[in-house]
Amino acid sequence: MNKTDASTGMGVTIRDVADAAGVSATTVSRVFNHDHLVNSKTREQVLAVAQQMGYAPDATARSLSNGRTQSIGVILPAPHGEFFSELIRGLDEVAQEADHFLLIASSHYDPEEGASALESMAGRVDGLVVMTPRMRSGLLPQALDLDLPIVFINSEIGTGDFDRFSMENCAGARHVARHMIERGRSDIAVITGPPGSYDVERRLEGYRQALQAHEVPEGRVVEGDFTQKSGYEAGRRIVALDPRPDAVLACNDYMAIGAMLAFQEAGICVPEEIAVAGFDDITSARYANPPLTTVQVPVYDLGRRAGERLLRRVQAAVPPEPDHVRMSHELKVRASTGGR
Repeated sequence: MNKTDASTGMGVTIRDVADAAGVSATTVSRVFNHDHLVNSKTREQVLAVAQQMGYAPDATARSLSNGRTQSIGVILPAPHGEFFSELIRGLDEVAQEADHFLLIASSHYDPEEGASALESMAGRVDGLVVMTPRMRSGLLPQALDLDLPIVFINSEIGTGDFDRFSMENCAGARHVARHMIERGRSDIAVITGPPGSYDVERRLEGYRQALQAHEVPEGRVVEGDFTQKSGYEAGRRIVALDPRPDAVLACNDYMAIGAMLAFQEAGICVPEEIAVAGFDDITSARYANPPLTTVQVPVYDLGRRAGERLLRRVQAAVPPEPDHVRMSHELKVRASTGGR
């Protein structure tokens, strides 16, 4: 039988393709599962025979046969924003290139929601990329119990047993705070992010290191939640301070842009009366009014490299040794701190 028999409902099997192509059924299975062990000539031969016979593997059956879902999952602190969009773009491209789907879940900065997201991914994905600011909440033991390849991004996990990718949060914040001090600013307030955020803690540490190194007193700390609205509200609180700071470092660009709007509404000139800097270098930063000085981090590359590492773990017969990769930063000086 070389073609599907519509009258009986019987179809071409993997054994039929193997016999016609003169190879084993295992080889045909490897071809359709993108196994690197099959050479290109054999692959082309099998695919040509399969097309001629009208054979297409059933995705569910293929998943059952090889124990793979052809999907990878990602758990993020939030499902929106330019930062996470770029991270997802890098991950999705890698998944697509490897013929995998990308499943996305969010913890919304809540440990319980993060735990629920982990539960929901179990059995549905071949591996996980996890970016959560609160691994100390007990999420890590649950992740260990999943018995899945996991790569962590910007997460404090306290162990060397996982692949970890992180940004230079501390060094980047130290760099931008030093830049404002060198521009003559001596009262630098800081706008934080969600409580318990690992990124925020590391950025605050870098900010304080720069102030201590230059013997500048620590400025006021104003709470935010990484949204532009919270930055605007923080900016209004800073306007009311007496004395008012002469500089503000926001722990992300959204809050910095929101704070600048509050300053402008109050008639305070940026950067003449108050310098403002952010973190991440989202696309909106360079088009802000004035353009925002910020710490650029390679978010897209971070997503790609984490995805590539995860797929390497998923596909490897012998898992690679865990690694910790720190992505470099670059200070982008713009008009909000007196740059061009």
